[in-house]
Amino acid sequence: MCPLLFKDIGKMLCARNRKEGAVSQRAQRSRPYEAPMKNDQWLLNVVAPNFEPDTVGGAGEVMIQLTENFLRLHPNVRIYLNENAATFFPQWRGRVVEIRTGKMRGNATKAAAMLRLGVSGKGLPREGVTWFPFGTMLPFHFNGKGVVTIHDTLDRDFPHCVSFLERNFRRFMIPRTVKRCAVVTSSQFSQERIRRYYGVESTVIPLAPIPLPPAAPAIVPATPYVFYAANAWPHKNHEFLLRMWREDARLREIPLVFTLGSGLGALGPSIALCKAHGVEIHITGRLFRSQLLLYYQSALCSALPSLYEGFGLTAQESLLANCPALVSDRASLTETLPSNYPYVLPLETKIWTETILALRIAPKQRFREWASGTTWAETAAKYLEVLDEART
Repeated sequence: MCPLLFKDIGKMLCARNRKEGAVSQRAQRSRPYEAPMKNDQWLLNVVAPNFEPDTVGGAGEVMIQLTENFLRLHPNVRIYLNENAATFFPQWRGRVVEIRTGKMRGNATKAAAMLRLGVSGKGLPREGVTWFPFGTMLPFHFNGKGVVTIHDTLDRDFPHCVSFLERNFRRFMIPRTVKRCAVVTSSQFSQERIRRYYGVESTVIPLAPIPLPPAAPAIVPATPYVFYAANAWPHKNHEFLLRMWREDARLREIPLVFTLGSGLGALGPSIALCKAHGVEIHITGRLFRSQLLLYYQSALCSALPSLYEGFGLTAQESLLANCPALVSDRASLTETLPSNYPYVLPLETKIWTETILALRIAPKQRFREWASGTTWAETAAKYLEVLDEART
């Protein structure tokens, strides 16, 4: 999809002669949301036809947790998913509206499917209040009552970390979206970036830790290791850890375990080079959440040397499993943890190396006490307040 195509889309949308509405962005909310509101049957639409559960990232996990709680807290919810995603959630049967998108394997086919759906709007809701979990509204000409979640502005802050298609899609759609929808984000850091790039106010609703089910059997290294649960996106900064292990022989006694559920990406040569230096590296691929718990519990620590995060749920995940989480002092990660948490570190290899080596001889601590006490029911209730206000 080339930039000229986005101009053509703009012309088509103008031809529809849709009036651009605006939803006020109110930071202060009034009454707490009572669950369920039995006398208030307004329709809530969760529109996520671009959701792919088999390649889910943090935003997808957030969408799942919030939707589960919307179903408990609100009496009238419809969930718009593509036909593949719908099969992953039999518990939502009766609430799901399937949107036929065809195969969406790869960036090009997914972009083409979303382009068709965005222009036509076929099968998407025309009534009620709509929540868009993934940063942009659908269809492109949406002019109803809506709320959009924008977790980060990665495409503006680190454009090289976002694919060409995704980057251009966001630059075309997000300005349109924030004119027509109220905006929710996950951190004060992201709130400031949204204000800077798009000139609108957003409501900050911090996320809750995602609970892990009881541990399931899994094969983990016998030696305590450093665990990094992340895809191979450039901003996740796996290269920082790989460089540490190559440069300091003391670390080579400690295995590295990466999930890399979406594949090696551009990390293949660096991983091969580390292995040539004698570094023990394990790639697990995508793990079930029950397996994640065992990987955290068996680790020396988890690592999050990310250059950029909208919130940083994996740090909370690690702490809930009583696993110390080493996190970079970048972006919103300092908001994710208490101000006195001891393992928020500058991205300097020497500091990270000495911290990891010190953990080998440190006494056990109750790291789960550092985890947030916020629940998803509380987070969903705050979302419902914003959605309730958007319909008035």
